[in-house]
Amino acid sequence: MDAVLQGFLERNLPLVKDNIQITLTERAGKERFCVSFADGRLHVEANSRVAAANGIFTYLQKICRVNYGWCGNETLDIKALVPFDGKLEKVIDQQYRVYMNYCTLDYSMCWWDFARWEREIDFMAMNGVNMPLCVIGTEAVWFETLLEFGFTESEALSTISGPAFYAWQLMTNIEGYMHPENKRYVYERLELGRRILARVLEFGMTPIQQGFSGHVPMLLREKRPEANIVPKNGWCLFPKTAQLDPLDPLFSEFGTAYLKRLDALLGNHHFLACDPFHEGTPPKKSRFYLRRVGKAIDGLYRAFDADSTWVMQAWTLRKPIVKAVPKNRLLILDLNSERMKSTRNLWGYPAVAGMLHDFGGKNPMQGKLREHCKNPYYQRRRRGANAVGAGLFMEGIEQNPVVYDLQFRLLTESDPIDVSEFLDDYVERRYGGASRTLRQAWDILLATCYRDKGYQENGVGSTLCARPLMEPKKCGPCDVTKLFYDPAELEKALPLFLAESERFRSSDGYQYDVCDLTRQILSNRFHTNQAKFADAYRRKDAARANSLAKEQTALLYDLDAFLGLRKNFTLARWINDSHKLAADDEERRYFDKNARTLVTVWGDLYGDSSMLYDYAWREWNGLISEYYAVRWKRFYDEALQALHDGKAFQTEAGVPICGRPRFDATDFGRRLFQFEKSWCETYSEYDEPENRDVVDEAKRLAEKWRIGK
Repeated sequence: MDAVLQGFLERNLPLVKDNIQITLTERAGKERFCVSFADGRLHVEANSRVAAANGIFTYLQKICRVNYGWCGNETLDIKALVPFDGKLEKVIDQQYRVYMNYCTLDYSMCWWDFARWEREIDFMAMNGVNMPLCVIGTEAVWFETLLEFGFTESEALSTISGPAFYAWQLMTNIEGYMHPENKRYVYERLELGRRILARVLEFGMTPIQQGFSGHVPMLLREKRPEANIVPKNGWCLFPKTAQLDPLDPLFSEFGTAYLKRLDALLGNHHFLACDPFHEGTPPKKSRFYLRRVGKAIDGLYRAFDADSTWVMQAWTLRKPIVKAVPKNRLLILDLNSERMKSTRNLWGYPAVAGMLHDFGGKNPMQGKLREHCKNPYYQRRRRGANAVGAGLFMEGIEQNPVVYDLQFRLLTESDPIDVSEFLDDYVERRYGGASRTLRQAWDILLATCYRDKGYQENGVGSTLCARPLMEPKKCGPCDVTKLFYDPAELEKALPLFLAESERFRSSDGYQYDVCDLTRQILSNRFHTNQAKFADAYRRKDAARANSLAKEQTALLYDLDAFLGLRKNFTLARWINDSHKLAADDEERRYFDKNARTLVTVWGDLYGDSSMLYDYAWREWNGLISEYYAVRWKRFYDEALQALHDGKAFQTEAGVPICGRPRFDATDFGRRLFQFEKSWCETYSEYDEPENRDVVDEAKRLAEKWRIGK
């Protein structure tokens, strides 16, 4: 038995590992597996370790009827193997199965220790992932490179963004935001990154590592004044960052030093990611200049490693840069499979057809299930694109389990999937048995929050998580709070779920889904009631406004308490995980502030760069009661007092940014920010959350709030 796969079995299927025989054959052509059952044993033949793991997981899903993921059903409790006749065979058409957006590493993974990463890497292998983004540990590469260029340790540390924000530094958006004070931190990240890479490589996966695009610290302008280092326009009101002109001699010198340090600390694995001018503007916009940029970066990579491939996101794509690179040296990640449509199939360059479902790690129930089932990889291949793989590029995970059960399957599927057949299969695996009632409930979900029509690509916003206004149109800067379905129709699904409680109460997937559905329904109710409050306020109906304010406040605290029954929906888990990763009390407090700021203010606590406030909202226990409910209580108190006094209550003023008022546009907004800032700076320790039964409380809330009636 292969030692790596033996370890995989011991971690995931310890009770049946001795009855699984894996044979690895010579790697030739596309990855493939064949699974059969004979003589009381499961026989797996595959030509790669990832294909073997994917074959075992295919057996668990198709024969053992397993649902396994992040949100309920989070363990594989297989006590006995299920015999079957015939064979399960697959030839995987996709050469590359890519996993993770830069943002995923912070919105969901920044507090993971190696034990959690180990589970995720096993999960990747089960789902056929063979090309994960592996950039953890780059902090040390950056740190040591800067020391080579005359930075002091303190100066170098000041350029490195904190653990909850480092992803945006890698994308060249920010520099040194909430930076660490102790170099120990960068070497903790290096050690974690090395362990992640080692396991990824053991499975035979190909890691995508961080390349160099010319993004350098602003301080380098003082260290090397002769170099052409240009300040870029600030991103989302953050301070400007610096771009080293790829045509300047220092570009090759600095870039080579960085890549050599990367090789020394983390190894070189040939696929180097960088996105020049990501979500920004280049210092010069001429095609000649951009073409020279592409040639310079490709030349840097080629000189470092003749076998290197530049990996580029299609998010902020520039044709002259792309066309400057030979097709055999560039791999384009089309994060949402949309750029292939508008660029003549990315001008024939090899590309990965991606699925981008979530933004900011937010947790509304939503997803285009019918559209996903059409299979972006199949669609792009059919239209002539040079699609060489499929990818999952969500900004955050651990939400909408049905979407990811489907999307992970699509990484290795070449054809479309029938959505009805998928849901039949999903319901049985998710809850541990077929149910016409639950299948009917899922038809309602498919027709409402998981429908294609009216779907909001940047996500449904949450009014209860929004900074209080009379009628918030947005929560984060990109989402919208207007629902694209009838919330009354969605409510009809909860009684159907609860009707099956005695049969499926023991199913962890059922428990999670009852909690999530109840959460979404109450969130929608808050949204519709806020419009009623605004109407009462405008009509100067003080009695009605006061009644609605009390109802809204009660709903917030009811929802907060309910979500505390599932650890997936708790602030405590997020904060506690950050604490566990810390080496001492000082680092624990530093991580705590990072964790709080990311999911709330997402901007400068001491300046005016909070354009992204509430981008990463979460409907979580603890975050509702400590943060969102406090904001809304202040809003209702001041609005009702103004109504009583016959005075105006101003919550909006000035020129909006991304459809929302500046956070400091009014006196109310400025007072609110003082609370928000104070909350982010308040260190707290929480009891460890546990999963408890949600059914009785869901029934009580359904009765109290007359859900589905």
